[in-house]
Amino acid sequence: MPEQINGDYRLWLHVQDPRSVNTYEKELGILQINFNEGSTETRHTGIRDDYKLLDQITNYFPPEEAEKGAIIPLVFSVAISALLLYFVTQVYANQANLSNLSFWGLIFTLNYLLILGIIVAFWIKINLVNTLWILLAVSPATIYVMNKGLTPENCHISAFLRPQKSKAH
Repeated sequence: MPEQINGDYRLWLHVQDPRSVNTYEKELGILQINFNEGSTETRHTGIRDDYKLLDQITNYFPPEEAEKGAIIPLVFSVAISALLLYFVTQVYANQANLSNLSFWGLIFTLNYLLILGIIVAFWIKINLVNTLWILLAVSPATIYVMNKGLTPENCHISAFLRPQKSKAH
């Protein structure tokens, strides 16, 4: 005798998180289902194969993937820090006149370090969406500080000065 497929089904919600000890179960109600496409027959004769009766219908969500290590982000962070250190040593090696660095030049440098810090934080902990929102929030101040900080005010590196043309009499 074929199984009954049409009729009343009890609908339960069962929630279980692999990281949690407790589970949550709740009966949502009863559904009246007729798989015979309008027929009142209660047996599954002539029903498509994908309408076969299952004891339990389960939707399983796999556990979250384990977090990946921070080795690659740390390598990039060290590389950026090393390049910044190289830049600073080259500035001093070329005898830059940093004593005349303006207030806005100092703010520009600090803003630059802040942007690098946000990028490093993204590699280590912050997700992409939050990083983009932070960069969007900082961008107006960064644009203003870049405009003010890159304006030359007696700050020069002697190795990069153009030779003055002598005036011919």
